[in-house]
Amino acid sequence: MFNQPVIIASNNLDKTAELIACLQQFQVAAKFYQDLIPRVSFPSEGTTDYVVNARTKAQFISQKLPQEFILGDDSGMILSAFPNRFGVQTSRQLTAYPTDADKNHYLIQLIAGKNRNVQLRTDLILQTPQHSYHGFGVFKGTFSQEERGQNGYGFDKILIPDGESRALAELTDSEKFPYLHRTKAVKNLLEKVANNDYENY
Repeated sequence: MFNQPVIIASNNLDKTAELIACLQQFQVAAKFYQDLIPRVSFPSEGTTDYVVNARTKAQFISQKLPQEFILGDDSGMILSAFPNRFGVQTSRQLTAYPTDADKNHYLIQLIAGKNRNVQLRTDLILQTPQHSYHGFGVFKGTFSQEERGQNGYGFDKILIPDGESRALAELTDSEKFPYLHRTKAVKNLLEKVANNDYENY
């Protein structure tokens, strides 16, 4: 689809690796931006809009690499039990819990005895030298009552996709990828690019 690799605008190594793997599922090559330039500090993220945050990251790196195809993202968690918490501020509201296990155990305790439904959403902005494209994807599922599986990071050990009995981290990569919010966002983004459905803002 592209004659050059997509460059991931993120300092989160796990997220970068997952986005690269998701793009590879669609035969799109991708690289970490630090393969091209030294590490940078991104502008502070806003607290209300996933798309603005993703666009800010993409455009920030695009200014430094104006001929590249730059991919920025933002994601968040929506809990049915606490609809007014987390969302676009998920990572900031969980900074008191330094490890993945700490975050997972906190969330398991938080929703104990409550509605276990959860969504994760990702918004992607692909900034090319000519246009900007927006992709969107949502994971829908429930929380497990304990960490399960080893094939994953972050929330993968406590998220069970709708229609599944196993947590994401208990699935193989080929089983897991179709459920991921980032995979769905990549698929939606590539459809927009194929249709030349770019953003006007």
